[in-house]
Amino acid sequence: MKNTLNRFKEKAGHVPTAVVAGLVLVLVVVLLLVNSLFIVNEWQQAVVTRFGEVVSEPVTEAGLHFKMPYYRVQIYDKRLMRLDGSATSAITRDRKRVQIDVTARWRIEDARRFREAINTEANADQRLFSIIDEAVRNQIGQFDLYQVIRSSNRILEVDENFELTLDDGDLDELEMEELATLGAEVEELERDAEGRFLAGRPVVIEHILDAAREELGRIDLGIHLQDILIKQLNYTTEIEETVFAQMNAELNKISAGIRSHGQRRSEERLGEMERELATISSRAQERAERIRGQAEAEATRTYAEAYNRDPHFYQFLRTLESYETILGGNSTLVIGTDSPLYGLFKDLATMEVDLEELGLPNSE
Repeated sequence: MKNTLNRFKEKAGHVPTAVVAGLVLVLVVVLLLVNSLFIVNEWQQAVVTRFGEVVSEPVTEAGLHFKMPYYRVQIYDKRLMRLDGSATSAITRDRKRVQIDVTARWRIEDARRFREAINTEANADQRLFSIIDEAVRNQIGQFDLYQVIRSSNRILEVDENFELTLDDGDLDELEMEELATLGAEVEELERDAEGRFLAGRPVVIEHILDAAREELGRIDLGIHLQDILIKQLNYTTEIEETVFAQMNAELNKISAGIRSHGQRRSEERLGEMERELATISSRAQERAERIRGQAEAEATRTYAEAYNRDPHFYQFLRTLESYETILGGNSTLVIGTDSPLYGLFKDLATMEVDLEELGLPNSE
């Protein structure tokens, strides 16, 4: 082992000192270059610090950049970033509590100020959520519930072209004023002289954004708040019950109106049907009476012809028919020679009648 070390020392002693120094210098230069260069991508920006303090303006151009070897580089994203906070509770001007969940988009506008104020994006999310949450509470408290919920007056507008299709395919116009009154008791969103809304969800969001931007400008965090959106807005249990009760009452009113309209149409159709039936019955009765009159006239004419042919026999035949109706089929009649009925049979023997012409059997 000692022999090996001795041989290595002998060989190392033969290397020139200048070569060793050159190698050391090259190594130092490489280390300095590595610590002096940094790369910034297109979606990034950088802040150069010395012992924790920013020593230059932020680097926003993409490419290869130089710095002092002992300086440090803090890289930040310059794209829009999204803030998703948790739902918060707010009270409207008319003392109604709502649960509201918002989201926001922001970006680092001044990387140097951002580094000096809050340093990290996680800290920025916390500060932004606190600022936006306070702005939400303050601004919602300046509006009534319907002004926070609604964004237009469309709920108060009635469709004049509303039509109800009946089962028979006819189109029957039904006035919506008679049925739907949902929101009729709610005040209309105010407008200015140019027709722009002075209240409503877009206006509330704009006020929240302005208030949050004003606070950010006051404390100067180097952040630009791009926009704020309401992801979700929920009623409390008490308000939900009231809203559902109002919706049920409105739907019941609409259904009752439709049923009333259908009942009225049914009664109209039944009345029309009864009138048509009365007209048909009247026409049928008139026609029957006319036919009956014609038949009676024909019968009278026939009776008249028969009477004119042999009036005495006709009278005799009608009298027999009368007795047949009076006596019935199972009656026994005892008559004398002085009875009018006997006289009829006596007169029959003296009547000069052509029985074959009358369709009666000839007794001769």
